Amino acid sequence: MFGLTCFELLKIWKKRSFLACLGILLALNLFMLWYGNLPKEGKPPLSAYRMAAGDMSGMDEQEKWEYIKELKEKADNIAMLQEILTLQAWGDEIGNALAAQLLRENPAIYETYMEELTEGGYLKYTDDLDKERALLDELYEEIEKIRGYGAYLESVEKQAERLRGISIFRTASRFGRQNVERSAADHRGLSDRNIRFYPSKGIRMAMESHSTDIFLLLSVFLFVGGLIGEEKEKGLFYLTRAAKNGVAVCMGAKLLALLIHVTAFCFLFYGENLLYASATAGLGSFSAQIQSVGAYMESSLALTLGEYAALAVLTKAALFFCFGAMLTAVSVWAAKSFTPQLAGAAFLFCNGLCYAVIPAGSAFHMFKYLSFFGMLETERLYGGYLNFNVWGNAVPRLAATMLCLILFGAAGAAAAFFLFLRGRSLVMQKARRLMLPFRPYQSLLRHEGYKILFTNRALLLLLFAVLLLGWKDLGKSYTCPAKEQYYADMMLLLEGRLTEEKEDMVLREQARFDEAFAQLARIEELEACGSIDKSTADERKLPWLGVLAFYPSFTRIAEQYAHIKAEGGYFIYDTGYRYLFGKMDESFLTDCLLLTLCMIFAFGGVMAMEYRKKSWYLLAATRKGRRQVLMQKINIYILCAACTVLLPWIFRAVSIGRTYPMRGIGLSAGNLPMYFGKAADIPIFVLIAAAVLSQLAALLLVGAVVLFWSWNRKSYLQASFLSFLMLALPLVLAVLGLDFAKWISIYGIYGWTGFL
Repeated sequence: MFGLTCFELLKIWKKRSFLACLGILLALNLFMLWYGNLPKEGKPPLSAYRMAAGDMSGMDEQEKWEYIKELKEKADNIAMLQEILTLQAWGDEIGNALAAQLLRENPAIYETYMEELTEGGYLKYTDDLDKERALLDELYEEIEKIRGYGAYLESVEKQAERLRGISIFRTASRFGRQNVERSAADHRGLSDRNIRFYPSKGIRMAMESHSTDIFLLLSVFLFVGGLIGEEKEKGLFYLTRAAKNGVAVCMGAKLLALLIHVTAFCFLFYGENLLYASATAGLGSFSAQIQSVGAYMESSLALTLGEYAALAVLTKAALFFCFGAMLTAVSVWAAKSFTPQLAGAAFLFCNGLCYAVIPAGSAFHMFKYLSFFGMLETERLYGGYLNFNVWGNAVPRLAATMLCLILFGAAGAAAAFFLFLRGRSLVMQKARRLMLPFRPYQSLLRHEGYKILFTNRALLLLLFAVLLLGWKDLGKSYTCPAKEQYYADMMLLLEGRLTEEKEDMVLREQARFDEAFAQLARIEELEACGSIDKSTADERKLPWLGVLAFYPSFTRIAEQYAHIKAEGGYFIYDTGYRYLFGKMDESFLTDCLLLTLCMIFAFGGVMAMEYRKKSWYLLAATRKGRRQVLMQKINIYILCAACTVLLPWIFRAVSIGRTYPMRGIGLSAGNLPMYFGKAADIPIFVLIAAAVLSQLAALLLVGAVVLFWSWNRKSYLQASFLSFLMLALPLVLAVLGLDFAKWISIYGIYGWTGFL
């Protein structure tokens, strides 16, 4: 049986198509990890967690807590000082009153933090105060939670002891009594001796990836299809069943091969997750208790993080085996090739509906957590604590889950054996494909479009890329801090030609700031000559520093004013355009990489598909010939590239416009401060069109390379691989922070407006 099991495994694992699918799934899994954890507005990057952990290495738990607490207090106080200065800068009665109230509540805030605010040394792990505070708040909340683990254990035991002595408790429900007693018993013996804090971002990102579970599900569908479908199509089961021990050994080997496959793939995919998390956010020590992660503190298991990771992967493997055994049984029974896929999709849909609809606090919550997706959440299974109410008895969730897995797996395996033994549908019937109404020879363009987009499934990849772009851009939230709001308010008032009223407004603001600088210089002179002491000088400086809090924003206004006085032109609010043209973030780089990958994998087989079926000899003899076929293939690529290039601009404009108005699109782009002297007579909408066309040109260059390799190598895999090395790999290096890679990639054509 061992030899037959190896044969069943290798007959699928050695297939080039299966290896290609495995490579694609691994690449997609890594891509989704990276894409799903891109830095967002106000959120810290993954590298910040790793840097913070590096600074805390070698500290004991008390020192870590004091270190994070100190950084958090500093960031909070600097944010408050910024708020005080902002309120004072507005100069109205309410703002001054609120600022005075905050100063009374924090009397030493100016003396302590003003110097750091001025020098900017308070940003330790990120480049923005909001991101820094978000990071420190997250770390502080987590370390504060696990610091109280000992007290948590004591409270669980004391609650049980206290309730035992309450007479009312003796009359409570049996489940209530058992739940409290079992909770105390399960947590007894645990301690906080091996609690070691480390930012949990890495381990949670690696072990709680829903996209990884989806890719593993797809691998189960692929494996079961190869395990049963090929032999049913060739009618080999009739021979297998006639052999000695044919039923038991054949089906047993297939199920054992399935078990080995899902176990190996679970470790492979989650191993990839852990390696990525270790390289980006860090993982910490796997020998620490599972309760070292704040989200897993309620666990009643004496596990290390390494043991938790191994158990979680094995549990997922067992669950995927159960699902695969059910699919195997359906595949043996089904007469149509698509029936197992439909049955699997229906099973997942029903379980997903059950998990989504049943509330966590309802009387039926057991069915929620024992559904397929409920059992798939191993982080809650091993990192949480829950007892089910089963006819008044407290049944642990872990025990109920293990029992369900055994029953589910046994039922799937028994059904596969039974249906194979009966042998009613051991040959696959040919199913007619459901296709859209299509006349293949009416139009060569339509014919080639159908082949490329539907038969070659390029449309699925294009739609997937569009969905990712929409999710990234439309889901992004932009913030407008006080300094930006000041700039926006001023610029929206000044918009248009320079008039006497507008010039007077700018000069009044300039005079206000000049007075503030003069007053600060005067106060410093008085302090230097000894006329006033330092505390008095600091108190007198505070209102003027509040005025100057908005001076950096005013310098942007003064820059436009000086340019208009010298060269002529219009005032225009430019922040939205700075984001739109890629001057404020790296969105162009991400879009360029995503679209490049999409085009490589969607069109890598466009030329090769004709060689695969040896159709070129026939096409060369037709009236339109091979050249016209090639031209239509290129036209299809150009149309797809044009659509996919235009959509990100629409998504980004809608998202940016919700926070930063973009007006004056018909004005010259030379009025934008970032393009002073670079685009004097080009309207902004023309510059946008030029940027779109240049990005289309970049994708056409991608298409030229992809189609060339597809024609030259006559293989989808080779064309995709070589195109990836030439086009996508430099972009991947650029995303990882190697700036030189931008200049050896197509990004110079795609994102030129960002560094013009």
